[in-house]
Amino acid sequence: MGKRQIIYRSAQISGNQNLLNLEINLVTRESRVWHGKITSVGSSSVELKDARGGKHAFTIDQVDRIYRDIKTDY
Repeated sequence: MGKRQIIYRSAQISGNQNLLNLEINLVTRESRVWHGKITSVGSSSVELKDARGGKHAFTIDQVDRIYRDIKTDY
């Protein structure tokens, strides 16, 4: 079984409701990585909840990219 990554740049994140409830890694422009599930996506901000239950909000300007791993059969 393999993996592949789906990468979303900031232009693809704004208002993308398909990202809701997905487990992702969010990379900020300062190269900090946050892991959690997206709870809210707006036209100007993203909110995620980490494994400890903490909520974190980011403006789209702060986000470099969001990526997630998908398991494949090959």
